[in-house]
Amino acid sequence: MRNILKFFLLICGLFVFTQSLAANEQLELKSHFLNLVDKVVTVTEDQNLSKDRRNSKILEVLSPAFDFKLMAKLSLGKRAYKKLERSEKNRFTELYVIRMEKSYSSKLDSYSNEKVEVKEIKQPKKNRIFLVTDLVKSDEKLEIVYKFYKPKKPIAAKDDWVIYDVEILGVSILKTDKAQFREFLQTKSIYDLMEELSK
Repeated sequence: MRNILKFFLLICGLFVFTQSLAANEQLELKSHFLNLVDKVVTVTEDQNLSKDRRNSKILEVLSPAFDFKLMAKLSLGKRAYKKLERSEKNRFTELYVIRMEKSYSSKLDSYSNEKVEVKEIKQPKKNRIFLVTDLVKSDEKLEIVYKFYKPKKPIAAKDDWVIYDVEILGVSILKTDKAQFREFLQTKSIYDLMEELSK
């Protein structure tokens, strides 16, 4: 009976310890994320920067936090991505990043002192953390969820936790891109798609 009690207490202790580690990791990620937001805001508010220089600096700040290669792969679909040669994979990823940069740039043009607030942290899996945020402007709030994962092996020049998807008002950027690419590829080739992305 005593051995069973010891075993039970050990299991409880391990559970509490694990939960504590997870909570610490969540708070560290939240702090790091808000620090990135502050850096982006600082660059955005710098009136001495040209639009191109501003966007370039913001990409430098955000690049370590995004796994663009994985996002490109998932948006195209594993089967279609696997068929590409290495040089084609690199080219598609490069075009995907440029596409995201253009999209982000257009959103920055309308920036006017919005604030980002983290209102909830979810961890559906050990290697997944979702930061549920509000983009606040006056009395308006726009919910944006940043989905992070922790790679099994560190990725060069990337953070320990990296973003693989973003949901805006419940709409996944990744799923939206995947649906658009799938529809495009029903009638045209991957090379046509890359040509379209390069425009």
